[in-house]
Amino acid sequence: MQKSPTQGVTSGPEETVWLQANGLRLKTKIYRSAKASDHPILILVLHGDSPFAPPSYQYAFARQASEKMDDVVVAALLRPGYKDDAGDQSQGVRGKTTGDNYTPEVVDAVAQVIEQLKARFHPAATILAGHSGGAAITGNVLGRWPAAVNGALMVSCPCDLVAWRRHMLKMQMNPIWLEPVKSLSPVDLTDRVRPSVAVRMLVGAEDPVAPPELTQEYASALRKHGDNVTVTVLPGLKHDILLERPSFEALQSLIETLRKQAALSRFRLGVDADDNRS
Repeated sequence: MQKSPTQGVTSGPEETVWLQANGLRLKTKIYRSAKASDHPILILVLHGDSPFAPPSYQYAFARQASEKMDDVVVAALLRPGYKDDAGDQSQGVRGKTTGDNYTPEVVDAVAQVIEQLKARFHPAATILAGHSGGAAITGNVLGRWPAAVNGALMVSCPCDLVAWRRHMLKMQMNPIWLEPVKSLSPVDLTDRVRPSVAVRMLVGAEDPVAPPELTQEYASALRKHGDNVTVTVLPGLKHDILLERPSFEALQSLIETLRKQAALSRFRLGVDADDNRS
């Protein structure tokens, strides 16, 4: 993957960085926890399709995560083609918010952003967190770039693109959902996801946009070649749940899991080194 120099504007623990990824100039806002080591946990956050308003909640999630959790760097990406509430716009094609923005070009751009951030921050482990359409892109990154991250938090995921678009057509009765798209579907890529990647999925029990069965179907497909996936169905909650407490709790749990895995890996490397010296 290509690596490009970054341009940053630093303001305390918050930094705006524009990255060149897959030929696109993309905005990220980066937040650091007050306590950080030389090898923090890196988290990249992806917003959903946001059909009715410029997305900014990814920044709020990243900021809150950095305040709640120690030794993390949290980067919120403005997805290709989108304009945020500050009027900044990432290059690329936003599309019609019908699941048409999960293309190989977009997925590859996200993967290149991850690689550039990893090169900059040297993390102990990397997490990709996505909500709604961002969760679908997360699943596509897991399948298309299996080594990109160590863990994923997928919230309110339309993980079966065909089934989800059929559901939205039935719900809205709008022929726009019949238009062909070039997007990837996460459920079609599960056999390429590394079993070692820890996947944590959340969905509202009353989600009218991405019903729980879409999350459960994806998790079932992942479990055919690994068991490092959990699903939490949240009673009474609907679709826009990224800023709800369970999302932060799931992220914290995932961070702790990955820290334990990283510590175990370092221990094994130390044992192997000792054996080689014997």
